[in-house]
Amino acid sequence: MAQKDFFVDIHCHPTMRVFHNNKDGITNLWDENENALINNFIGKKIVKLSDFISKVSQSNFYHCVNGNVRVIFDSLYPVERGFINYKPIPKFLLGEKNVEAIVVNVSGINKGQYHKYKSNENYYEDLNEQYDFLINNQGPSPCGKYNYKVVRNFAELNNWLEKDPGNIAIVVTIEGAHVLNCGTNESQQLNDKQLEELLLDNVKALKKRKYPPFFMTFAHHFWNQLCGHATSLSSATRVTCDQTKGLNLGFTSVGKKVISALLSKENGKRILIDTRHMSVQSRMEYYDLIEKHNINNPADIIPTISSHTAVNGFNSFAESVKRKDNAHKTKKSTFYSWSINMCKEEITHIHRYKGLIGIILDKGRHCGKATQEKINAIKNPIKKKEAFIQLILDTIFFYVESIGEKSAWDILTLGTDFDGVINHFDCYENMSKMPVLKEDLTVYLNINKYRKDLWFDLSPEEILDKIFRLNAMNFLIKNFKDDTL
Repeated sequence: MAQKDFFVDIHCHPTMRVFHNNKDGITNLWDENENALINNFIGKKIVKLSDFISKVSQSNFYHCVNGNVRVIFDSLYPVERGFINYKPIPKFLLGEKNVEAIVVNVSGINKGQYHKYKSNENYYEDLNEQYDFLINNQGPSPCGKYNYKVVRNFAELNNWLEKDPGNIAIVVTIEGAHVLNCGTNESQQLNDKQLEELLLDNVKALKKRKYPPFFMTFAHHFWNQLCGHATSLSSATRVTCDQTKGLNLGFTSVGKKVISALLSKENGKRILIDTRHMSVQSRMEYYDLIEKHNINNPADIIPTISSHTAVNGFNSFAESVKRKDNAHKTKKSTFYSWSINMCKEEITHIHRYKGLIGIILDKGRHCGKATQEKINAIKNPIKKKEAFIQLILDTIFFYVESIGEKSAWDILTLGTDFDGVINHFDCYENMSKMPVLKEDLTVYLNINKYRKDLWFDLSPEEILDKIFRLNAMNFLIKNFKDDTL
């Protein structure tokens, strides 16, 4: 295996960030990329109100080099039009120009892309353009010291890393099955048979790509006609963006057929499913399906991935949905208690079949509102950093406690969600800070012996090596293959 001193991130958005803010084809995946701001009154106001969201790139490849992150799962994401097509009343009150200023200034989509998305709802076309942008820009960095390559399997990835210490390997993934061109106004006019034909054709075409996605997040923020999604948007965002349609539902009949096609090896390379953003009902149905497959096919185990997540503190799915996901639910909760996050029952399933859980670096997903406000109010930067470290560790130890054995440490990795418009940790704002994060976690564990009963005779160094590199690499060895029938 390639040298052992690098890190892996299984969920971030370097291509999405640059593609959406691409200035006449000049912007590359290496350099800093800043939001193209609209400086009217509302635009300036929204920048100030959203100062917790980075307005510059977090996962550009120079940041990755400086953070020694050499394996990057690049999540391609065509922007769902639910973020652009505001509800009628807010749109009327704000006016089109102010809606544009809000979307552009917060998201990083430039004005040209915004207007394109307003007039064109073809997600599959969006995906292909983003994919081609990533593929066509492969090669050396502007300074000539580094190089990135998209890889198809583990052997190719490992060979590329061993070739030169300045090489970065990119694994293609996708966020949201709407990329197959569902959840659009046009697709919702189709009957089930027509929709099924359209989507299965697109799955087939996706699998014929030289670099088909390793996995796909099946749901995202809005209804995709395939399965229900979990509540994910803040109360303020839900004032303008409507994610109620399909919320908390299970799978549709078409959705089940698309899942089957993605997981099949008979129509090309298997595309694994990332369950992040699925509703609880959809996740339960999906885990039942995987359970049956794995019991009946012990030589062809399908692992489950949740690529950028945290925990909700509950024991079961039933407890997770007992109360509605809203601001009151998280007001005083220790963990961020919405059902989008993981309960012990779900963690157990992912562990059973040697899946992978990516730890998100969105501080808003790790704790309740009161805890976040308390940490944000800390003036001493050292004490504030320690509070964030403990917050991350509490999430990690919830995963381990849910399993209750040493092998729990084998399913955890990094899934930062950098450049995914997140509420990042103050002291770990981009990919260059990953060595600092690892060192801070290691030192904190060594000094405080924090939750040592759950170390299971591993040292902090061994634990963090697993999370920052080993587990993801071992998962790639087992699952990132050319395995068509």
